[in-house]
Amino acid sequence: MRITLPGRCPRLAGVPRALARALGLLLAAAAAQPAIAAADSLSLSISPDPTASIASQISWSASSEGPTLVVIAANNPGVPCASEPSGDTGQTITPQHVLEGGHLGQFQGSIDYTPPAPGAFTLCGWLETPAGFLETDGGPVTAAASLPIQVRSPRISLSLRTLGRPQPGSRFTLQLTATTEAARRLVVEGLPLTRRRCPVNYAAEELVHIIDRVLDGGPWLIRANMMPLRAGDYIFCAWADASGDEGLYPEARASLALRLGAATRAHRPRGRRGLARS
Repeated sequence: MRITLPGRCPRLAGVPRALARALGLLLAAAAAQPAIAAADSLSLSISPDPTASIASQISWSASSEGPTLVVIAANNPGVPCASEPSGDTGQTITPQHVLEGGHLGQFQGSIDYTPPAPGAFTLCGWLETPAGFLETDGGPVTAAASLPIQVRSPRISLSLRTLGRPQPGSRFTLQLTATTEAARRLVVEGLPLTRRRCPVNYAAEELVHIIDRVLDGGPWLIRANMMPLRAGDYIFCAWADASGDEGLYPEARASLALRLGAATRAHRPRGRRGLARS
């Protein structure tokens, strides 16, 4: 009867003693080696063609060995992602986590994001462990990701025309046709035609707004009945811009030059800046 002593490997049938000893050492070393845990990972994506003022969907795919929370932020052009959410200066998109145990293993998620303006933004993402008794944000970061995105302006179409054939001293109708992907403020002004033609924006001069509307979608037809004008050359100018920027950054423009009667210097009505509707 063969007795195997502790700590020694039994000799394998048909295997030389030296080879059996070497195999035993290799098996012992493999058993003593700790298992290597897979590192946590995070990846980000966004729906195609992100557009200013229109909601896009940010999606993420993550894998974690322990419970983790996802934090997503959008950084302004030229601002890199910080190493952790608390040090980032961007707009945090995901809501604050409270009393959440976190996700474990492989998981996905998504959230809507509306870019505030066109430009090159950077999406930043972090996996962090729940912090404290309330299981909130602020725990150690286990993985991070970033995604540069290019946000375009919404497509906007503007055109101006008059109805009929305007004559000096008679009322006439001005029509604006507009289509816009996102809600935009549309302003139309009129003034005597000069070499400068239209101002760069409607904030450049304090002129009367013949049309001033916030529109979305379209096409829209907006008509304005104009006061009679003397013979001369005039120009009507239209701009579309995001509400709240005071007209400083128009995203679309249109103009219409109008000659009434013989070619003479246009008359600017007294007591007001620019042309007015009736």
